[in-house]
Amino acid sequence: MKKPYTVFITGASEGIGASIAKTLCSNGLNVFAFARREAKLHDLKTSCSNMSGNLDFFAGDVTSNDDLQKASNLCLSRFGNLDILIPNAGIGFFNPLHKGSIKEWELMVDVNVTGVLRTIHATLPHLVKSEGHIINIGSVAARNIFPNSGVYCATKHAVLAISESLKIEFADRLAITTINPGSVDTAFIENTNNEELKAKYKPTFASGMNPEFIAKAVLQAIEANGSGIYSEITLRPDRRK
Repeated sequence: MKKPYTVFITGASEGIGASIAKTLCSNGLNVFAFARREAKLHDLKTSCSNMSGNLDFFAGDVTSNDDLQKASNLCLSRFGNLDILIPNAGIGFFNPLHKGSIKEWELMVDVNVTGVLRTIHATLPHLVKSEGHIINIGSVAARNIFPNSGVYCATKHAVLAISESLKIEFADRLAITTINPGSVDTAFIENTNNEELKAKYKPTFASGMNPEFIAKAVLQAIEANGSGIYSEITLRPDRRK
């Protein structure tokens, strides 16, 4: 790949995704941001307007093949290339399995697994052409099972399996990285409707890593281009305080 790289990132309107978009833009990369909330994407573009990289966006949903195809085509039209993919969009609900809602289970699978696959499918031809880089956002849950989050853990195990499959099948054409964060101080926990568990876990997330720390790891993986590949990076909060 030759600079300036173009990065296509989903779930970019807030949290880890927005931090990644800002960090990459501030380091001279072009970013194409994809998320559902158009107003927040406008805000993101404004916040990146004076940075060395450029940002454009598409308001859509990773549950829609059509949205992702339109977005990937618009990315190519806007920037002329698509070099790095970050399928960041994800959702999680904490609940014991016997209390879990089937709608919540289906949504986690549709966003966290099928959404990643849809995003890869829409962009893969362009990434292969550019000999690009896919950076999947996994979780420590990709390697460990935690109580009250069995389905979420299963989806993140699937993301890791997708990464491993890509690494095997495209070893001579793509770089593949999986970022596995532990708890991050974002609004992630707010999706949980189990008020008891939400109250229990909120302090864990509030004392978690800053999303900018995850963004720096993504940047580090990108900047390694030509020197080596970070296949997997696990990031955990520093609990020594």
